[in-house]
Amino acid sequence: MQDKLKNWEELCNDGENYAGEGNNLSPKEKILFENIKDKKVLKIQDAYLFSKTGKIEENHGCELAEMIAHFPFVKTITSLIITHNRLGPKGLKILTSSPVLPKVNYLHLGSNDLGNEGISILAQASIFSEVTTLNLECNGITAEGAKALAESPYLTKVEHLNLVDNRVGDAGAMAISNSDNLSNLNYLHLGGNRVKSEEVKSALKNSPKLTKLEKLKIF
Repeated sequence: MQDKLKNWEELCNDGENYAGEGNNLSPKEKILFENIKDKKVLKIQDAYLFSKTGKIEENHGCELAEMIAHFPFVKTITSLIITHNRLGPKGLKILTSSPVLPKVNYLHLGSNDLGNEGISILAQASIFSEVTTLNLECNGITAEGAKALAESPYLTKVEHLNLVDNRVGDAGAMAISNSDNLSNLNYLHLGGNRVKSEEVKSALKNSPKLTKLEKLKIF
């Protein structure tokens, strides 16, 4: 009688050499392997996960991106969650050029020092054309970055957009309200973004472009 086939978590955690790949993986790659859940979700929420000294290496973000970008075990994921890992624009550029990373539908890159430069890279990345949920909280995004998102030819399927604790301001919010490409939005979180104008708030609520918008958060 054949033994019952083990699921992904059992293969990762039963001491059997990382599904037979242990000899081929570096210590950091083993950490990455362990944080792929059910072959569908890669979730790395803290840079300290890779630190033995309590200090984050100077080039950590780019090194992590490089590792993920060429890690064959990410080929089946549908959700990519990387937060608090200092990716920066360079790290994001590496991810968007990955030969193995698939087109995920859930993307959370909060607290990664992306800035407007990183958001411009993201907005022009065809690899993100299937994303429906996009979380970019705490990334130093201003009106320039919001405009890049609003004009992106690839983020047209986004339904849930979280920009909490950035700095898009009235101009950035207005760019979103006038966006043809973000017409599928049904949830938009602009809390902590210095959106002060009542006119802009009204424009978002009554936008003829965002006709599917059901939930809007501004404070």
